[in-house]
Amino acid sequence: TRTDSAVTNSRNLWPTPLKAAAPLARILPPFTTYVEPCAAAGQLIGHLGRFGHVCVDAFDIDPCGPGIRKQDAVDDTGVGLVITNPPYAWHMLQPMLDHWVGRRECWLLLPWDMTCNVRMSPYAVHIDRILPLGRVSWMGNGKAGMDNSGWFHFRIEPQNMVLPRA
Repeated sequence: TRTDSAVTNSRNLWPTPLKAAAPLARILPPFTTYVEPCAAAGQLIGHLGRFGHVCVDAFDIDPCGPGIRKQDAVDDTGVGLVITNPPYAWHMLQPMLDHWVGRRECWLLLPWDMTCNVRMSPYAVHIDRILPLGRVSWMGNGKAGMDNSGWFHFRIEPQNMVLPRA
């Protein structure tokens, strides 16, 4: 599974399969423009582009595709919608959440259970929509992983759909 295999994948890099990107692409407004700050080789950009959506800026801490520049996601000072499949390892994800949530609108591809974790509570109050995906084949072998995933939409203002833990 993606989270179990993170130990053997030091970059926590898992290319986004079309099957995970297409459901989001279908619900976005036509020709949505966005920033992809965890672009890797650009798989998500390519998938969303098939549906007419336009990436206006793409970068990664270790880019591995053409047209993707080198930059840390937390150094981004831009504006606009963020759409990304971020790393799930908490030491990598938390700085991104701190940087984006409450400041920018975001669609993040995350493990379904993540919103149930206590450490996610301050961020989860900004979620207003969830697009369930079920289990995703992260290895590209057609076999679904063990974890359910979903696209989580974070708004700038707290939405209180997910209440903070007391």
